[in-house]
Amino acid sequence: MRTVLLWLHLAGFTFWAGGLFVNTIVLLPSLPAIGPAERGKLLGAYLKRFAPLAWGALAVVAITGLILTNSAIGFSTLLSFNTRYGNLLLAKIVVVAVMALNGAYLGFVLGPRMASFAPPPGGPPPAGSGEGGPPPGPPPELLDLQKRMATLSWVQVVLALVVLLVMALL
Repeated sequence: MRTVLLWLHLAGFTFWAGGLFVNTIVLLPSLPAIGPAERGKLLGAYLKRFAPLAWGALAVVAITGLILTNSAIGFSTLLSFNTRYGNLLLAKIVVVAVMALNGAYLGFVLGPRMASFAPPPGGPPPAGSGEGGPPPGPPPELLDLQKRMATLSWVQVVLALVVLLVMALL
């Protein structure tokens, strides 16, 4: 049973962290290649598909992690700060919690803001595409959102690498 739980724990983290890497290394750097309206559409579609899978993977990681922690050292030992293993495990839990909070901000706050730049289906063409309209190019708010998303996405990647390092030390 422990082997199955450990496998589920590692598979869940691999899926979750792998998605973060793809988001940071492939998706976000590709956004400037498309127009502002398409950026919002793409990000909205991506979040709609990836977010439930990522949160599901995180739930698997959390549930299996709780069970594995309790069976390995127990929660009282974890919170007593008297073993190297317990201290490393607690550090890992804190980093994963920070990742979850950062992911929630990215997915529930910044993602919808980014998607809001897409016109509604059948709506007017993107700004800057017609004569006499605003100058072509993405609005400054969109560029600011992209920068914040990119920065926080890189924070996610670095934290995922920290988790992997701590896992190697366990």
